[in-house]
Amino acid sequence: MKTILKLSLIFITVLMISCDSKEKEKEIEKLKSETIAVHDEVMPKMDEIMKLKKSLRTELDSVSNDESINIKGLIMSLENSDKAMMNWMRNYDPQMMDMSDEEKIEYLKKQKSAIQEVSAEMKSSISQAEDYLNR
Repeated sequence: MKTILKLSLIFITVLMISCDSKEKEKEIEKLKSETIAVHDEVMPKMDEIMKLKKSLRTELDSVSNDESINIKGLIMSLENSDKAMMNWMRNYDPQMMDMSDEEKIEYLKKQKSAIQEVSAEMKSSISQAEDYLNR
C-alpha cells in the first residue's frame, strides 16, 4: 500500500510540474508573438522615415535659418527613431539560449516593453514630420 501511495504522489508531482512547464511555454510563446507583432507593425515604417527625412532635407534649401533649426530637430527625431529600432533588432535574442523559463518570460516582458517604446517613438516622430510637411 505504501508503494502505491508513493508512486501516486510521484505521478501527481510529475504531472503538476509538467502542467506548470506547459503553462510557462504557452506564456513564452504568447509574449514572443506579441513582441514580434509590435516589431512587424512598425518595421515597415522605416521606409517612411527615410522618405520623410529626404523630404525634410529638401525643405532645408528653401527656409529661413530659424525654420531650419525646427526642420533639423524633426530630422534628428526621425534618425533617433531609426537608431532605436536598429538597436532593438540588434539586441533582441529570439533564441534565448541558456535561460530558464522564468528568465525567458522576464526577458520577453522587457523586450516587449522596449519595442513598444520604439514603436511610440517612431510613430511620434513620423507624425511630427508629416504635420510639418503638410502644413
